[in-house]
Amino acid sequence: MPREIKPIASSCTVEPVMLPTDLRAWLHARTTALGLRWLLAHTDSGVIWGELRNNELTLSSDAFPRRGLSLRGETLQQARLFGAAGELLLWRGPDEQWHATTRHDGEGEAGEYFDEDYVLWGFKEEQPPRGGFCELREGAEGIIHAPPLQHTPSDKQRAHLTMRHYLQHDASGVIRIVAGRLLGLSEAEV
Repeated sequence: MPREIKPIASSCTVEPVMLPTDLRAWLHARTTALGLRWLLAHTDSGVIWGELRNNELTLSSDAFPRRGLSLRGETLQQARLFGAAGELLLWRGPDEQWHATTRHDGEGEAGEYFDEDYVLWGFKEEQPPRGGFCELREGAEGIIHAPPLQHTPSDKQRAHLTMRHYLQHDASGVIRIVAGRLLGLSEAEV
């Protein structure tokens, strides 16, 4: 199936960030201020998902408190706050300093994009969803994460992340992907 390339206006900023002691509160404030919905954080101990619900950042590590997962600056590798309006990517640079890249759609430079769905790792666990999170397990290694899904995916349904790819034409007319961001989370048939 060919990809549908569409026009878009988009802006991107990069700024240094000092991680606060209360990382969860800082992420909640940014989620609210930027109009974003989901959190995907990679830590030394695993993946933590989050979702803004009733003006509160709800975390999968609260719904499934095990394996030492917690949202702390000391163990954080990177975090993405994302939604339809944009994304904030929090990452540690080679200089060991934290940076935030914020991308918004609807303003800024004119360009083109296409969206693409990616199937998330994992099949449903035996237990039902808890606190709006569904625990998924992949392979014999026991990779586990709990995305904010309201229903347990069936054998025919899987969790999907939608990614937006931003395009640029070079002088010779070749189109390439120059940036990408997470756009949404859903369940769909495979």
